[in-house]
Amino acid sequence: MQDEERYMTLNLQWKKRSSMETSQLKFKDSSVMLPWCKILLGISGTINGILVLTLISLCLLGLCPSEWLKYHKKCYWFSNEMKSWSDSYRYCLGRKSHLPIIQDHIEMAFIQKNLKQSNYVWIGLNFTSLEKAWTWVDGSPLDSKTFVIKGPAKENSCAATKENKIYSETCSSVFKWICQY
Repeated sequence: MQDEERYMTLNLQWKKRSSMETSQLKFKDSSVMLPWCKILLGISGTINGILVLTLISLCLLGLCPSEWLKYHKKCYWFSNEMKSWSDSYRYCLGRKSHLPIIQDHIEMAFIQKNLKQSNYVWIGLNFTSLEKAWTWVDGSPLDSKTFVIKGPAKENSCAATKENKIYSETCSSVFKWICQY
């Protein structure tokens, strides 16, 4: 019985010591890991900061996607294919843009400079039968003092540009087009 009590006492002391050593080992292990955790957290924070600043810069600068050209806070994409006015309009909408709304002759000059040929190119202007007027795709009317349309103004007429001029063409004709946002 005495042996049994001694065994129990020794066993308890061994468990206490083992438990203390284990906790000390855990503490020592974590103290060794602590500098590495701080370093990794610092690197992670720095990378996150850089990503946030990059995102903010891109938003503030208003950069255009690749293959788009920037001009006066607008982005332009010039097609190489040919489509009808309606198909061109839908294509631009699918890219969260629209056929161009040309504000002035300076913008028209930019567009003409970037066209790679002198053929007709669709723009965001069509003759609406309800108003019986030329209307831009945003619903605003054409300022006839700024641009004069060459050709008839009739139902199913859409506008195309060529050599700094705007022409009335049948909307089902196929031309290249420009998207703008």
